[in-house]
Amino acid sequence: MLLTLPECGEVVFLAPHPDDEALGCAGTLTLLNRKGVSSTVVFLTNGEKIQGEPSTVIAEKRKEEARRASKMLGCREPVFLGFPDGEVGDHRDALSKHIADIIAVKKPDIVFAPSPIDFHQDHMATAKISLELLSKLDSFKLAFYEVYSTIRFTHLIDITEVVEQKKEVILNYRTSLYGRPGIYVHVSLGLNAHRSFFTQEKKYYEAFWILEQPFNRQEITNWLSFGFSIT
Repeated sequence: MLLTLPECGEVVFLAPHPDDEALGCAGTLTLLNRKGVSSTVVFLTNGEKIQGEPSTVIAEKRKEEARRASKMLGCREPVFLGFPDGEVGDHRDALSKHIADIIAVKKPDIVFAPSPIDFHQDHMATAKISLELLSKLDSFKLAFYEVYSTIRFTHLIDITEVVEQKKEVILNYRTSLYGRPGIYVHVSLGLNAHRSFFTQEKKYYEAFWILEQPFNRQEITNWLSFGFSIT
């Protein structure tokens, strides 16, 4: 378990929807930006299906919240790829090309993506795309983050000093979080507090599984399951 991220000057954060970056690692992004790291959030979809049927009104509101969040975090202007909400897995090839182009321009040291077991179809599809790009490009480290599900981690980042900033960024996502962002503050910071179990310090941590080289499917399964098997 490491308590600092690898050295980096540029990072790209892949968010399937507006709000994933806030819930997943607003604290870490804030700390990186304070150190002078250049960071860009890439939103794969606009989250237009949050209420079931696609809504351009909802999409625009969520994009507005996302722009405001990036500014609050200290990130560069966000990138919106505009692919259909809920269909990331159906557009893997096109998304992979778009993201590869962004990586070619930005040359990030670390790319952040939802973990392969973050239980949302768009999140898991984004993880697959990022793993494929790690294998093809081999030019960055890949950091998986948590939103819905915990993951076996390699790095814990202490965000205690910026936890109030993370709270404010989440509260900004009122449309994205069904008009009840306070519930999501409670959930997200609860997860961050839970990680104190591993440090025995009363603090808040964001957890990441960082890969420096490609893993095949079996290696990923072994890591995530701690090598558990039923024989």
